[in-house]
Amino acid sequence: MVYIIAEIGCNHNGDLELAKKMVDVAIECGVDAVKFQTFKAEKLISKFAPKAEYQKATTGTTDSQLEMTKRLELSFDEYLEIRDYALAKGVDTFSTPFDDESLEFLISTDMPVYKIPSGEITNLPYLEKIGKQKRKVILSTGMATMDEIHQAVNILRQNGTADISILHCTTEYPTPCSSLNLNVIHTLKKEFPELVIGYSDHSIGSEVPVAAAAMGAEVIEKHFTIDTEMEGPDHKASATPEILSALVKGIRIIEQSLGRFEKIPDPVEQKNKIVARKSVVAIRRIKEGEVFTEENITVKRPGNGISPMFWYDLLGKEAQEDFEEDEVIRDSRFENQL
Repeated sequence: MVYIIAEIGCNHNGDLELAKKMVDVAIECGVDAVKFQTFKAEKLISKFAPKAEYQKATTGTTDSQLEMTKRLELSFDEYLEIRDYALAKGVDTFSTPFDDESLEFLISTDMPVYKIPSGEITNLPYLEKIGKQKRKVILSTGMATMDEIHQAVNILRQNGTADISILHCTTEYPTPCSSLNLNVIHTLKKEFPELVIGYSDHSIGSEVPVAAAAMGAEVIEKHFTIDTEMEGPDHKASATPEILSALVKGIRIIEQSLGRFEKIPDPVEQKNKIVARKSVVAIRRIKEGEVFTEENITVKRPGNGISPMFWYDLLGKEAQEDFEEDEVIRDSRFENQL
């Protein structure tokens, strides 16, 4: 099954009760996992770091990136509370570390899955520490070249991690359709045939993740919010509960629909052959011994007689019995279709 992650991230706006509500709603939508972001803003962002353009558009320009991000923190104790809350609800729960202190904290929690964000794909010490945990790793690849992805995967492997999923991603919030480049999913599957390939989505709506699943993505991550009008940098590029539910439903339909690679009649089709296919039938009364010609036989439904593929083999042969008009031709020299 496709593994679907609701990226709550920092859309709880630093509010523990809102985080719990988001967990409940995400579970109702049918996701497999909820993911958070663990960070100490002052360890992550310089006071001189500018806001991204999308952050300026969503949160204004009166404060700095550091000030904006500080308001989105959950403390380590709060993360443990929300983690335990979500796990008790039966959904997989983990968090992305964004600085060394947060990484060491999450290591201390014995976290089973490490999600590496796109911005850390070139962070060598960070990759080494995570690789040494020898746990499942999900690696986002926004802004990365194929060489950088190979380097990151090699560092993780060299440090003991083998269970790696790679997510195609475009780092823009929201991402315009012309920049999604879903065909990269096929490229990554060819480049890393031994690894799980998935997709982290920043587009608007549910259609693109469903398409990614149809293209073979085995992990789908989608930013999630209760309300796109809430204050904060990521809400407008996130899925509402309605969109997340549609995404989950669409992916579950797609994964059932993909089926096998071999082209053969499906069992559900067999009963329809007699209805949809045609057989050789009599145009008029035909007597035993009369020669079959284009004047006394034609092709009509049903499809349980002699296949029209034997048309020329049947022409010129003598009828072995009498036939009424519209009656399916029977002949021991030919097999019926069904």
